[in-house]
Amino acid sequence: MNPWFSTLTFALLLALGGLVRQPAPRRATPALSIEELSARIPICGQSHVGGIPSDVLRQPVALRTGLGAVPTPTSTKSPQAQAFFEQGMAYLHGYVLVEAARSFHEALRHDSTLVLAHVGLSRVYSQLDDTTAARREVRRAQTLAHFASGREHAHITVRLAQLRAIDELTSKSRRLAYRRALRRATRQFPDDVELWLLAGNAQENLASGRGQGSTPEGIAVYEKILQLAPDLPAAHHFLIHSYEGTKAYDKALLHGEVYARLAPNLPHARHMYAHDLMKTGQIDAAIARLAGADSIERRTYETERYKPDYDWHHAHNLTLLALCYQYQGRLAEAEVLLRRVYAMTRPGDAKWAFYTKKSYPELLLALGRSAEAEALATELTKGKTAGERFLGHYLLGRAHVQGSRWAEARREATATGAELATLRQSDPTGAVAGRLRPFSRYLTALLDLHESGNRPEALAKVRDFQQSARNQFGPDGWIEALFQLETIAELAQAASMTAFAEEAAKTLADHDAGYAGTHHALAGLARQRGDEAAVQRERALAELGWQRADAAFRKRVGLN
Repeated sequence: MNPWFSTLTFALLLALGGLVRQPAPRRATPALSIEELSARIPICGQSHVGGIPSDVLRQPVALRTGLGAVPTPTSTKSPQAQAFFEQGMAYLHGYVLVEAARSFHEALRHDSTLVLAHVGLSRVYSQLDDTTAARREVRRAQTLAHFASGREHAHITVRLAQLRAIDELTSKSRRLAYRRALRRATRQFPDDVELWLLAGNAQENLASGRGQGSTPEGIAVYEKILQLAPDLPAAHHFLIHSYEGTKAYDKALLHGEVYARLAPNLPHARHMYAHDLMKTGQIDAAIARLAGADSIERRTYETERYKPDYDWHHAHNLTLLALCYQYQGRLAEAEVLLRRVYAMTRPGDAKWAFYTKKSYPELLLALGRSAEAEALATELTKGKTAGERFLGHYLLGRAHVQGSRWAEARREATATGAELATLRQSDPTGAVAGRLRPFSRYLTALLDLHESGNRPEALAKVRDFQQSARNQFGPDGWIEALFQLETIAELAQAASMTAFAEEAAKTLADHDAGYAGTHHALAGLARQRGDEAAVQRERALAELGWQRADAAFRKRVGLN
């Protein structure tokens, strides 16, 4: 039993009560133009925070409903400051970072001594990869400490411990010191739900964890909170991520439904529900949720007048929506979205600049437009960051495989390995390399598959890749793995590798038995066996799954 649990007393039940506060709408101060915003005073003397103009982060904001805001104790006497602070926390827990920052600044306009608003801003700025701004905000909280309650002092202490651990993310001793600070704080204030949520986050492998990791200890903390407060949105949110990490998609789906219901106007709540609708065969419902999240986000950018680029989540949501369209063979609709994503520039830490650049060239390859994909890939090989250069070489390698230029493809695969080595040296946490490594392995697997006739050990390497693809559980990784497994099954079948083609189709079915591409692969194998009944059965299921597919796609896969 985790020693923290014994201190989670009846006071927590009283503090939470399962009640969600939804403040009444308040008329917003009119949004400023970009020109007007540029004249405002910057945050902490900085013109930008995490690559976002500081004036955007300070822009006045209205109170909104449907975000899953919950009562959170502070020392303020101002109801308006309290409401905006709670709105900021709901946005923070839902990764809507610009709106979280705006809400915390609005709270400070109503009460300039609200210490926890500065702590909240510090957490936002850490998530924007701006440690300098994050430290400045917590120092501001310290200068106001004489206005703070004992509870708020505990939050400052915990935040300082977390920042020290973030400074050296690979330091086990600093991570443990952060956990000890949380243990002391939860013992002193066992009714403070935010401290308990942080305690769950702190069980992740990095001190910067914000609820996206998955550990048995973290799951235990969140589940314990929900025993006392069944309608706490953030706990449901973090459990979705946690159960996805164990591939318990049915459990994640249950929490996704609750989170979306408790916070219907929070884009990420809709998006999270879509994660596991997609993985459990409910692709139409997933598309509806992702499109709903996109609608909320675009309305916010238009109304509040700032660039979509400033919201990291927008590119992620659009990419997943496009991949779901691709799942249904709706490649033209996917292309529209992915062109938008490709044109976006992710703010903040440059090492993640590659994120928006991968999916559009890959779709061009799927559409048979190799020349366009190669042109984009060549530009990426000249990028400033190792991640961009990696993607360029990977995409060129994919294009060469498609054109049966095997020596050139092998050269590009070697180049991806060199860029991964650069990434490992520059980022000891391995976060970026970990995100990109599966694509290098996939390219190598395609080459090994081609060479398997001459090198028996090559097929074993392909199987190793297939297993690693099956282990992908994040939303992008899961569906990207599906398409990768599909390609391997198609190539094996085209090469008349009968036994391995059967095996590859089974692996594809294990990943997603309901996918139309799975049925298409099974139909092809049945045709080779001369099993006409199986051909008709599997073909009908493929037709059903691709009933909305583009005409060109249907022609390519041999459907009427």
